[in-house]
Amino acid sequence: MDWRRAKSILIFAFLILNLLLSYQLWADRFSQTALNRGSADLEAETKELLESKNIRVMPDIPKETPKLSTINVRFPEEYRTPKEVELEQPLRFISLLSRSTLREIQNKTALQHFDAYRLDTASAKGNRFLFHQVHGDLPMFDVTLQLFAENEEITGYKQTYVEVKSGGEPGGKAEQKIISAYAAVRSLAENYLSEGAVITDIRLGYHGQLYDSEDQTFVPNWRISLSDREPYYVHAFTGAVETLQPSEQE
Repeated sequence: MDWRRAKSILIFAFLILNLLLSYQLWADRFSQTALNRGSADLEAETKELLESKNIRVMPDIPKETPKLSTINVRFPEEYRTPKEVELEQPLRFISLLSRSTLREIQNKTALQHFDAYRLDTASAKGNRFLFHQVHGDLPMFDVTLQLFAENEEITGYKQTYVEVKSGGEPGGKAEQKIISAYAAVRSLAENYLSEGAVITDIRLGYHGQLYDSEDQTFVPNWRISLSDREPYYVHAFTGAVETLQPSEQE
């Protein structure tokens, strides 16, 4: 065996390997730099567009772009046609953000799964307070608990509820990186929003259309609320925009 030749081949192979590893390291760093620069450019361009159309954004625009997946849920039949339930004894409250108030509601009503909901402070309307069922700390915008109040007393409620069957698990195979909130806002500003519009809330969650079927699917969406109309929903994977009529929000 020609050891000198074998040694030369091994040395050459190690050189090639080192070159490949060096290239991969450079490519990763270049890709990350390009991504960061792209994100910075998008942020700057979005702000410039908003200023040019005099569009005000009251909340901070979220910067996180997590990986998410669609979720599959079971819609129990008993929750498909929700009716308003009137409380026999109204409950006086000071703030629905108070834990003591929430505990009292849970203890003194027939509400089921109350811990699964979180208050949507951006969607309060008159004497109606809206809660969303959450999954993985993200709201499911179409699965709601509505509390009705009068004279600082809760007088009744209306509830929908789903059971999450699959999807949304951290590290799941179907997870995808979502588009940024800046991309969603820019798309709306360019194509939908009129001059002088006021964005009051930007929130990431799951959105779908509840219908009379046991199996349902929800998709990650950016919900962008405005001061003078129903919110827009921007598909967090494709960027497609959906608008709802007031009747669809009930």
